[in-house]
Amino acid sequence: MEKKSHDVIIVGSGPAGASCAYNIKRFNPNASVLLIDKASFPRYKPCGGGISPDVKNYLDFDLTESLDSRCRELFIVTNKQKQNGDCDILMVRREHFDHFLVKKAQERGVEIITDCEVIDIENTKLNAVVKTKKGDFCGKIIVLAEGGSGKLARKLKIAPNNNVAAALEYEHYQTHNENAIEISFDEVCGGYAWVFPKSDGLSVGIGGFFDPKKNGSAGLPQKLKNYSKQQNINEFDRKHWHGHPIQLYSGRKKLAHNRIILIGEIAGCVDPLTAEGIRPAIKSAYFAAQTIAQSISQNNIKLLKKYNKIFHHEIGKDFRMARIASYFLSRNTQAIFSSRLSTATIARFMDIFSGRTTYRNIITFKKIFRMIKMNLFQKNTNAL
Repeated sequence: MEKKSHDVIIVGSGPAGASCAYNIKRFNPNASVLLIDKASFPRYKPCGGGISPDVKNYLDFDLTESLDSRCRELFIVTNKQKQNGDCDILMVRREHFDHFLVKKAQERGVEIITDCEVIDIENTKLNAVVKTKKGDFCGKIIVLAEGGSGKLARKLKIAPNNNVAAALEYEHYQTHNENAIEISFDEVCGGYAWVFPKSDGLSVGIGGFFDPKKNGSAGLPQKLKNYSKQQNINEFDRKHWHGHPIQLYSGRKKLAHNRIILIGEIAGCVDPLTAEGIRPAIKSAYFAAQTIAQSISQNNIKLLKKYNKIFHHEIGKDFRMARIASYFLSRNTQAIFSSRLSTATIARFMDIFSGRTTYRNIITFKKIFRMIKMNLFQKNTNAL
């Protein structure tokens, strides 16, 4: 059977893959785009579901229909003290949000194939062959948006060596009166616990940066239970527990390989400090789509290399600052949060979570040197 050929084949229909497909057609309506996913939509996906509103800068359609709720208040818990501030966070349920984006891509003219697992990808001089259980497909450009699993990227030996965090979440389906997010730094050293309100319940989770060789995440289930009880959740249904690794940004990496591009979580598009993933994934997809659309219109595969530079400038530089802050925070959590946070510090947290500012705007090299001095002081104090 003759293989059907496309300009672009995208593997993975999460926020990165679906929005990339949409934007390629937006920037180049004549491009033929195929979006493949192993699941059928809508499908459940464990996720806190918080998105900064500036995600709208990378999509040209209204998101209202896809939203579960909107939070205007955020509580930060440090040293058993709860402080609040104004924020603006969009809340989504991934089963609805992802399906919404897939439908938007389809409306743009993207071909969708679901319930179709990709087994392998073979590169040739003229194109790449995507091998699936439903047959083979040829594409000039392949976009891997397969999430944190990175099975294909690892098989092709192009997966970045990202830092990995561990997260455990519990979906609590019960009516509640709260419409505020809570972030607690008291529950786990090197991480935090959270509560995200949804229209029909709460998403309660805990996560952090652990050494897998030391089985550092082994105590997460009990910590999550303890934290959940603080939220007046005393009954646990194990089927609503979801544990998963998170691929965090870990420095500048090559993400465009000949005719294959990495976007979303597999590209390290998760904030190293807050672990926000949806907005960075859509942002990476936007810049990949621009590069791909230009490459197709000029019939020049070499233009894909521009994505490496654009990603570093638009996402990597900011995440580098977040990574530095995360490094010192994970090693000095108690020292940093041993006293009540200032109003200015709380405001900075709110601005970061709401996407109103960037890390580069609030973290300077002068502040980094202060962090280093504090880190050295803490080590010397512990040695006494």
